[in-house]
Amino acid sequence: MAVVDTTLLVGPCPFREVPTGVEDLERLRERAGLDGAIATGFRSLFYFDPIDGLQRDLEEYATASDWLKFCPSINPEFPKLEEQIEQAGGDERLVGLRLVPGLHRYSLLSDRVGATITVANQNRLPITINGRIFDDRVAPRSVNQVPVNVDELLQLLRRESDTTFVLSMFYFGELKGLREELGMLPNVYLDLGCSKPTSASFDELPSWFPVDRVVFGTGAPYYYWGGSRLALEGSTLSDEEKSAILGNNAMEVFPWG
Repeated sequence: MAVVDTTLLVGPCPFREVPTGVEDLERLRERAGLDGAIATGFRSLFYFDPIDGLQRDLEEYATASDWLKFCPSINPEFPKLEEQIEQAGGDERLVGLRLVPGLHRYSLLSDRVGATITVANQNRLPITINGRIFDDRVAPRSVNQVPVNVDELLQLLRRESDTTFVLSMFYFGELKGLREELGMLPNVYLDLGCSKPTSASFDELPSWFPVDRVVFGTGAPYYYWGGSRLALEGSTLSDEEKSAILGNNAMEVFPWG
């Protein structure tokens, strides 16, 4: 069974000490039984220049590049966007782009987001859209993340129906509330590792969303990686369905080098 964590949060966190050095991640890999992982660095989330932050992450984690790939956070409002995405498309360590509109404060229907999607598609990079970075109950007070506009999100997903999107860090209840729309969009995937699912949530998942379009990112080591894993393992899903969610789907949707 392949196990791929599609959302690690790595690098220096500005709010508290998080063990994300290379040796720390190697220990996490062993404990969680990871065959591979996709990371987003706090540097690319919070640096004024997210590409500068990404380059520092790639240098720091170069020795783990055989199993650790990156999905950098891109701010569409930042200059030279197209060149940055083309750079990402030519680097086998980068397997997608991450948009965090609630943190970086832009509309998903803006022209710059449209340009981001166009160039990402040209470079065959799936786009992850985050509902949030921090659990609303424990978010640092200095970070004023706002809820994603659901109407804008659905308009974007419908308009760009040929683009591969992954919805990450939305709560399970939020995703289930959109089930009728999401189920009809064949290129939309759900990342359920950070969505607060229970075993009962996984039990009912096949009734409203295709299991072959679900991936699993935990937000480790900032968040505890084992909680959602235990919920999945304790569910009544078949071994085949669990294998698809834990790793097989991610190996298909992300351009693993």
